[in-house]
This record gives sequence, C-alpha cells and structure tokens, in this order.
Amino acid sequence: MSATVEQHVALGEEVRTSIKLVEAGLAQLQRIDGANDFYHLPMLLLANGFERLMKTIINLHHLRETGSYPTRKIFPTGRKGHDLVRLLDDIISRCFGPDYLKRPAALHDVEYLRTDPQLRRLVQLLSDFGQAARYYHLDVVLGGGQETVSPEQTWQELELEVLSERSPDWLDRLKGPANLTGIYRDITHDLIVRFEKFARALVRLFTIGDLGDEAKRHTGTIGPFLYLMDGDLGTRDYSKDFRAWRAGRSKP
Repeated sequence: MSATVEQHVALGEEVRTSIKLVEAGLAQLQRIDGANDFYHLPMLLLANGFERLMKTIINLHHLRETGSYPTRKIFPTGRKGHDLVRLLDDIISRCFGPDYLKRPAALHDVEYLRTDPQLRRLVQLLSDFGQAARYYHLDVVLGGGQETVSPEQTWQELELEVLSERSPDWLDRLKGPANLTGIYRDITHDLIVRFEKFARALVRLFTIGDLGDEAKRHTGTIGPFLYLMDGDLGTRDYSKDFRAWRAGRSKP
C-alpha cells in the first residue's frame, strides 16, 4: 500500500516532536548545577527525543526502499521497543551503506557512533532509562528495583568519568566551593557536545544520507542540528533558546 498524505503529515509531526524534545532535554541538562541535581527530567526528554528521532529514520528508510511505511511489527513490543542501542545499531547497518560512506562526513559520523565510548554509554544509559529505570524509585517502593542501579547514580558515574578525562586535577578544584559551578559547567559542556554530535549524525541522514525525497522535506525542522559546525558544538544556550520558542508559541 502506498504511503498516504496523513502518514506523511504524522511523520512530520514526529520529526518535529523529536527535535523539540532533544532541545528541551539539552536545556534541562544545562540547568544542572550544585543546587539542581534533578537528572530525571533531562534523561526523560533526551531518551524520548532520540527514540522518536531514530524511529522516524527507520520509517523513512523503509519508505524509500518499499514505497510505503512499515507496520508496527518493524519495532519490538514491550521494553525492547525502547532499546536505543538496538535502534542505533539498526540505523548504522541500514543507512550507512558503502555509497554513503564515501562521504567524509558520513565516515566521520559512523566512526563516532560506533566507537566513542562515552557516547555509547550515554545511549545505553538513556536506553536503560527508557526501558525500565525511569520507574526505578517506584519499583523500589513496590518491592522491586533493587537489582538495578538508580539512573541518577549511573548518570553521576558518567559525569565523574567525563570530569576525570577533562580535568585530572578535579579533586584539587573541589577544594574551593566557588569552583563547583565551573566543574558542572565543564561536565555539561562535554556531555552536550556528545549529544549534539549524536543528533547531527542522525539528522544528516535526512539530507545527504539519501533517505528519499520525503526525508528532505523536513530539512527546516532538523536545521538546529543539521547545520551545526564543529566550532558551534557546545556553544548554544538551549535554555535561552527554548524559553524564546515557548514565548513565541504562547503569543495569540
């Protein structure tokens, strides 16, 4: 069955939602500091946003290959349907073919997606969160959850890895209370750069990745990450931009 106009419109809404969720997640991540350790919100937004974005890519790839969108059967049911690592590896195998990998940008992207250890840990963390860990505390209340580590603890361990890599002298920096803000700023910067490179690698598939004409219609929607240059990584104030977007949306 050929794709319908209704399906095209719905997919466009999914693309738009995914980008806004990722932007909102990065905005919330930038708010983490010594006084705000509410990791649950950025993890929730980022896990949802990247899951939706990767699923739209798989849908568009299927559309280009067959002329129609897939059925629900293309994605596993239950918790496995929220497995971001599986979705990412599926995209790498489907969309990074020999022709695409002739492009230097594609080769750089796939190398990053496959081999950057901290990105893989971030994707695994969001995957675990989306599948089960988002209910970790409720599960503990109900008598379960003890067999897994809380998502906040996992996130903090990852932050410590980032900090140790970036600033081997971080323990000395902690001796001054005023330095805590700078430490959080350094961690957030590195994590956001990794998320931005992840998002950029995914949205490039819409244009130079040959997902078909329908994918190219969404160039404007994916623009916030599509046009990121290396020198732009980690420089955007997502909190400010998202507040401006919300204010614009609320105008009559």
